[in-house]
Amino acid sequence: MSLNKEILRITARYHPLVYSQLYEYLYEETVYGKKLNKRSLSTVLNRMKRNGLLKNKDGKWSPTAGGRVYLEKINTGIKKFFTPGTIVSNRRKFKRIIIVFDIPEKKRRYRDWLRMELVGFGFTLIQKSVWLGPGLPKEFIEYLDEAGLLKHIRFFHAEEKDLI
Repeated sequence: MSLNKEILRITARYHPLVYSQLYEYLYEETVYGKKLNKRSLSTVLNRMKRNGLLKNKDGKWSPTAGGRVYLEKINTGIKKFFTPGTIVSNRRKFKRIIIVFDIPEKKRRYRDWLRMELVGFGFTLIQKSVWLGPGLPKEFIEYLDEAGLLKHIRFFHAEEKDLI
C-alpha cells in the first residue's frame, strides 16, 4: 500500500489532524512497520494537496471530496468489517492470535485490504505478512473464505505465557 493511500485512510478516519498527530498515527498504524521520515511526509502531504486529495485548514489535514472518492475506488466491492471508533478499543484487547499470509500479487487489492482490516481489528505488525492480535469475528473468517483468501492465510493461537 502506498503512503498516499495510508495518509488518505488515516485522515478520512480521524480528520482533521495536525501534522504531529498524522505522523503519530502513521507511525503506529503503517503497514510498512518502519519509521517514517518527517521530511518525506511533508513532501507527500504537499504533493497530495497540490493533486487535490488533501486540504490543510489552520494546520489541520483532512481529505477533500476528491480524496474520499479516490479512497473509496481503491476498495470498491470489498466488504469492511470495523468502524473507525473501534480501532482504539481494539488495540487494547488481549493479543493471542498470530496470522501469517502469503496472498498472490494478482490479489494485491485484497492483500492491502486485509492489512487495513487487521489494523482496524487491533492487530500489530510483526513482519510484512505476520500479525499479532485479538480474535477475529466469525463473519470476517467466512468472508475470507468467500473471497478465496483463506487458503493463503494461516492462524496460530498463542497464550500470553507463550509470547516472549
